[in-house]
Amino acid sequence: MHTQSKIMIRPLTPFLGAEIEGVDASKEITPDILAQLNSTLIEHQLLVLRHQNLSVEQQIAFSRNFGELEQFSPHPHYLNYPEIFPVSNREEDGYPNVGHYWHHDGSFLETPTSLSLFYFLEAPLQGGDFLFNNMYHAYETLPETLKKQVEGLETIHRNGVVHSLVRKHPITGRKALYINMGLTVGIVGLSHQQSVGIIRDLNRHLNQPEYVYHHKLQVGDLIICDNASVAHFATYADPQYPQLQRRTTVSGTVKF
Repeated sequence: MHTQSKIMIRPLTPFLGAEIEGVDASKEITPDILAQLNSTLIEHQLLVLRHQNLSVEQQIAFSRNFGELEQFSPHPHYLNYPEIFPVSNREEDGYPNVGHYWHHDGSFLETPTSLSLFYFLEAPLQGGDFLFNNMYHAYETLPETLKKQVEGLETIHRNGVVHSLVRKHPITGRKALYINMGLTVGIVGLSHQQSVGIIRDLNRHLNQPEYVYHHKLQVGDLIICDNASVAHFATYADPQYPQLQRRTTVSGTVKF
């Protein structure tokens, strides 16, 4: 049994994220530690656990502490583990060219993904950084004209799924922007030109560097992301600098 009793929390920025010490994700964690992780996740929205050493089974077991896991068509490297979605900048190791734009994982689902957990086995020497955006803050700092425009709007995904562009978080009730820049094809009730204009303005807003937490990857990083209130962006890494992550995702429970 894991004997840890209290985690240590170090905020990463004034607006998003905390680095967590005192948790070994390869071991069974106590209900008290889990409660601390959950409450810290609600407060900081993004948790970073460094220097983890996880087998596939250990990663899945740790992820299941947070809820039921989504399943994917198994990758050839993980035929017995449909819970694992491997991402790499080398096609032979995982799915390439994934998420090079602002998005929330699983936004194409009727009931969107709740949490994303990224575990990094290889981190590139150059490029490949992960960017994260506090979508509460993104909504709250919108210019008033744009904020009035987006209230009540719904985005349309490529597969036809429709979601509110401004959503209330299922736990906190706070309003947050919710958009997938790569999969959104339009906005309900607006022309293509109007939709493109609003999406472009939102993308420009999200790209302001003072709002972005820029995470430099390290081998052994385990990142837990509140998918309802945080958008992320995977920057490009040249295949000569290998990157490999195993992602698990916790199923959502709330349609919106």
